[in-house]
Amino acid sequence: MKSLLKIPFAIVLCATLFMACDDDEKSGTPPTADNVTANIMAEPGDEIVFEGTFNAEAGFSNISLSNEEIMLDKQIVFANHVTQYFLEYKFTLPQDAALKIYDISISAETLGGATETFMTKVDVATPPTVDVNADFTGLPGDEIVFEGTITDDQGLTSITLVNAGIGLEHTIELNDKPKSYDLNYTYTIPLASEMKMHNGSIDVLNTANRTTTVPMKVNLSGDDIVYENIYIAGGFQWWPWSPQLAFPMDQDPNDDKWFEVPVHCWDGEFEELKFLGQLDWAPDNWGLVDQADPSKGMLNDESSAAILLGANGANPAYKKVRFNPYIMQYTVEDITDMVTPRTEMYIVGNGYPAYPDLDWNTEAAIPMTQNPYGYGEHIFLIEGLEFSDDVSLKFIGQTTGWDYDAGFDVENQEVTAPVTWVKIKEGSGTKDLKFKNQAGTYTVLYDYYLKRALIWQE
Repeated sequence: MKSLLKIPFAIVLCATLFMACDDDEKSGTPPTADNVTANIMAEPGDEIVFEGTFNAEAGFSNISLSNEEIMLDKQIVFANHVTQYFLEYKFTLPQDAALKIYDISISAETLGGATETFMTKVDVATPPTVDVNADFTGLPGDEIVFEGTITDDQGLTSITLVNAGIGLEHTIELNDKPKSYDLNYTYTIPLASEMKMHNGSIDVLNTANRTTTVPMKVNLSGDDIVYENIYIAGGFQWWPWSPQLAFPMDQDPNDDKWFEVPVHCWDGEFEELKFLGQLDWAPDNWGLVDQADPSKGMLNDESSAAILLGANGANPAYKKVRFNPYIMQYTVEDITDMVTPRTEMYIVGNGYPAYPDLDWNTEAAIPMTQNPYGYGEHIFLIEGLEFSDDVSLKFIGQTTGWDYDAGFDVENQEVTAPVTWVKIKEGSGTKDLKFKNQAGTYTVLYDYYLKRALIWQE
């Protein structure tokens, strides 16, 4: 009888050992992660991004992100055997999200059942609301008075007024953390101050570590400041950052304080932007106080940080950029109009030594390259085009006539290179550009989507 009992006991023992081995195999090595976003600062309604690189030798079963309070419940399930995953999950915070710090669980599970949880803190708060006068016109020796109301639901901690040009640096510490503060501060402009525009800022900080920056302007020039020309320079230019070749902005016909221009851009350094008041880096050079936190406002100084247009992987992204230099505010809007691409574009005109038969003969028009270097299907380019001392130039879309005729929306046809971001006008009898006594080798670019062109000597 004892010998018979040994058989089922052995079977049970083996089964138990097998199950234990199976559990160990299921557990395995838990996932690892690098560069997981640790902290995110945002406001209610903001779109935030969770990022990280996740690795699992056994392959992933799923990755989940969760927080009940902000209704975040996302699960990424893997149908294929994936051992590395680059997380970039976008999430919009509820507009009614409470102002607090939320702990977000990011859990990764392997095919074997091993799990690991990583945490991201989302700090949701709002910046202070500042309604304070900060634009003055006067003379050295005058008094200027900063007045207005500052409010914040979380409590205010400090107000700092800085303008190096007039020697102003004053901080008001608000130790009682008020939710509202009436500013009334008088400052006497030093007699030795230079007679020019002096730019500064008012920085308001709250208990949630949010700052609102209001640009300060003290005009001691004796004249009202009027901006007639505003330009943009940045990585979207087809040459290294160059103020001398900055793109001109157009004055808004309905509000002459605002200037606007459409541009194309790509990710990385090709989406950076600054505003200029001249074709040089100084004196007017507008950018951000802090590129990482645009809510801190703008700064008119060569040290200002570049603005990111937000290409978001588009090739290219098309944006409408608006800027008001008087209040130092800008907007960037996506241009999403659907435009059917053209597959052909040509230069027609005369004065090209390598094309002696052209002379406004459409059949001999000069072909341009579509999608040069993979930069976009609406972009056409020709490099190394030789100009004589007398050149005429416009675009057509075929070599069989004038069905698509694209000239230039200019008053004066005779121009001097470079021609930067000039408007195109489509239709019969449009104007050509004329280059006199500027022989050389040129690059010509035409963005069919935006109807803009660039022409520069190589």
